[in-house]
Amino acid sequence: MKQKYVIGIDISKSKVDCAVMDFAFKIEYELIIINTETKLKSFIKDMLKLLKINADELLICCENTGIYNRPLEIVCTDLGVDLWVEHALKIKRASTDMRGKDDRKDALRIAEYGVRYFDRKHSFKEPNSVVKEMNVLNKSRETFLGQKVALENQLREAKSHDPYEYKMLSKAFKKILETLIKSIKIVEQELEKLITSDAEINKNKELLTTIPGIGNQIAINFIISTNNFESFENAKHLACYAGVVPFKNQSGTIVKRDRISKMANKNLKRLLHLAAMASIRSDDEMKTYFRRKVEEGKNKMSVLNAVRNKLVHRIMSVIRKKQPYLKLNEFLSKKNADLTCELT
Repeated sequence: MKQKYVIGIDISKSKVDCAVMDFAFKIEYELIIINTETKLKSFIKDMLKLLKINADELLICCENTGIYNRPLEIVCTDLGVDLWVEHALKIKRASTDMRGKDDRKDALRIAEYGVRYFDRKHSFKEPNSVVKEMNVLNKSRETFLGQKVALENQLREAKSHDPYEYKMLSKAFKKILETLIKSIKIVEQELEKLITSDAEINKNKELLTTIPGIGNQIAINFIISTNNFESFENAKHLACYAGVVPFKNQSGTIVKRDRISKMANKNLKRLLHLAAMASIRSDDEMKTYFRRKVEEGKNKMSVLNAVRNKLVHRIMSVIRKKQPYLKLNEFLSKKNADLTCELT
């Protein structure tokens, strides 16, 4: 074990509360730092000097707070300090003392969590520049699309119930909708151009879209969320992250239906649901599987979740093998053709 100290950091918009702890659970320092790259870099450098350690002997642990994490992520990457970004609910449930709550106490709880569960840490890895740019463009597209759908929904409701309001709204929304449609098209073109500029990302997107039910947008979102599949070792790991793995739900003689965890990437889970619905309509193999399980008496949503899980395994399979997805009949035909070639 290289690390000698853990810094638990509770992040908010304007500041971060820090608690420095050694592996004997002794608190060395407690500080409040402004949440900027300059201040955080200065703080970490000072800690390395005070503790008389190198960068690889320090672990920083924090909760995932979205964009407010970025200054810390950038600084840790620049300084070569190990950063562990953990789900807030995991830290909360692992805490031994939940009496009282403030930012200082939360920092101490995070530091304690980092020490206690050090062997389970997942080090943060900065995405490459193409994936980061893809993420920004994809967020822009989703924002524009959300605004467009909201305006169109308002128009649709007015059209069916109040023709006068519909006429007024159509006039007011016309230029905005035209601008949004144009902006969405521009962003999609930039995104496509960016993807084609990176051979590996472009290849992975093409492989993913060979799977029935997986379209361009789902493929792009998976590439972004997994850092082009560098953040996940296997399909089970990704399926758990996407929230499609059922866990046992029982105690003593009380046995309930298996439940999926709420600690998941909700965006990937939503997209997988759409992919599963498309898959059981377009893929004969999935359609047959879904019907058979439902006829056996299985709950429809449980079977649909199994389809989502199967899709995750197909996704990881085509990425790891670097081969397009083949339907069962296509696979058997190819296998027979290869066998015939070998015999001749």
